[in-house]
Amino acid sequence: MEVNKVKRLFLTISATWTFVLIYYLHRFIVLPKQSFVNFFVNYFVGHLGICIFLFIGTIVMIICPFFIIYQKPGDEMKQAKLVELADNNYIPTYLGYFFVSMSLDSFLGMILFYTVIVFFTYFSGIEYFNPIFLFVGYHIYKVESSQGVQCIIILKTKGIIRKSETLNNLELYRINNLTYIGRKI
Repeated sequence: MEVNKVKRLFLTISATWTFVLIYYLHRFIVLPKQSFVNFFVNYFVGHLGICIFLFIGTIVMIICPFFIIYQKPGDEMKQAKLVELADNNYIPTYLGYFFVSMSLDSFLGMILFYTVIVFFTYFSGIEYFNPIFLFVGYHIYKVESSQGVQCIIILKTKGIIRKSETLNNLELYRINNLTYIGRKI
């Protein structure tokens, strides 16, 4: 059970890491204009720890969801009754993080707000939605099985799925109790 909590924590951090990246990119953009050499020496060398922290966090953000999720044995969806594209339901949440991260002026404010985001994401159970999925071609679907169970399927497809029959006999990997990820080529 404790391994599951650690997995969820890593997925949560991975899903919310874009907030930290945007905060630092914004700080980077508003720095005073100077030559590249001066900028490199003053900012990157002077803030080497932060740069390493951001680099490692970004690697975790990209690799963690796939590594953790695809380790588990697959589940199968025999027959889907209803399918609805749900990508747009999650985008406003992350746009909110984007705008807040752009408006924060202090490191302490960023840490406090990020802690709140991680806390709510972890306990609300939406650690499965990672914006990186959208960038690599995954879509989020709300699906109802033939048994009447509603679940969320994150699926990599060539196009958007509009017919429930397309989801029949999928091999999926479980993220949490009602969320799965897979591919449909």
